[in-house]
Amino acid sequence: MQTPNGSPLLECRQLKKTFGAKTALDSIDLTVQPGECQVLLGPSGCGKTTLLNLVAGSLQADAGSLSIAGQLVDDPTRGMHRPMQQRGLAMVFQHHSLWPHMNVSQNVEFGLKLRGVDPSERHKQVMGTLERLQMEEFAERPIGTLSGGQQQRVAIARALVVQPRLLLMDEPLSALDARLKEELKSEIAMLIRDTGQTVLYVTHDQGEAFALGDRIALMSDGRIAQNSTPEAIYQTPSSRFVAEFIGSANVLAFQRQGDEIVLEDTLRMAATNGLPASGHLVVRREDIDLCPGEATAANKTPNGILPGAVRHSRFLGDRHEILLDLERGVSLRAFHRSGFSCGEKVGIRLDLQRAHVVRG
Repeated sequence: MQTPNGSPLLECRQLKKTFGAKTALDSIDLTVQPGECQVLLGPSGCGKTTLLNLVAGSLQADAGSLSIAGQLVDDPTRGMHRPMQQRGLAMVFQHHSLWPHMNVSQNVEFGLKLRGVDPSERHKQVMGTLERLQMEEFAERPIGTLSGGQQQRVAIARALVVQPRLLLMDEPLSALDARLKEELKSEIAMLIRDTGQTVLYVTHDQGEAFALGDRIALMSDGRIAQNSTPEAIYQTPSSRFVAEFIGSANVLAFQRQGDEIVLEDTLRMAATNGLPASGHLVVRREDIDLCPGEATAANKTPNGILPGAVRHSRFLGDRHEILLDLERGVSLRAFHRSGFSCGEKVGIRLDLQRAHVVRG
């Protein structure tokens, strides 16, 4: 949808929320443009669901302001708090929240009925939305006869059919099994793309975040640690927390000494251009090469291969994750196309050209 003067569809400025002595949200700034899917990602207790509830209007901010489509809906300093039903939103919950005494089409049309839409138009919109979700043949089915995945499709259809300005999704896939989650994740991604719907999506699952988000806001302790495109948050994390949370990167403290760097005060390697005097080196698992039979006893070799031993090898389906022990308690995780035996000696080569430096 178009917004006044090209303003963001959602704009949060310095939002704060406390519960007693606990600060749930601290100075949140967030903007979402029309047609974007903004993901809120983070561990339990980080504040992502609290932020979603502030946007929905089920909670009121203690400070800051919140605007939707250019309209101010929450501002404590002005005594402004527009209730949920006046915000032009729809929400999809984790546990469907469907009405069991209604069939599928009755559930989906409920919001249109409340808005006074003509019955013939209601039917047309309901069937069109169910068709998009491949649920049109279930229109007359009782809710209790549907699987969990089918019920969540109905919940999504009920939210989409009212054409909300902003669609809120609160961990909608977390109650589904792995196969259904993958299936519905792809369907949601296509729906968002095809409809141009603006979405605020809460999850703790990185796979969902990367599959669906135009931008991912990683939250920690009531703050946004980084809000970037999926590519940027993975390749150029802004802090050690982001690097370790996103993709389980190896993070190694380093100091530069001439043309060398010293990792974790023990491992010496040739330095690459552009490295600062010190910091933390972020090395992804896929940027580590393992060289069986090339391990040496020294802590640095002329060809840049470090010695190590395999502590554990775990099969992930398309590759193995290898846990490696180096000197003085240093450990790394790497990917490899094949597995290794526990205790096997290997050479380890870090691709410093692809590594990223963070502070702290």
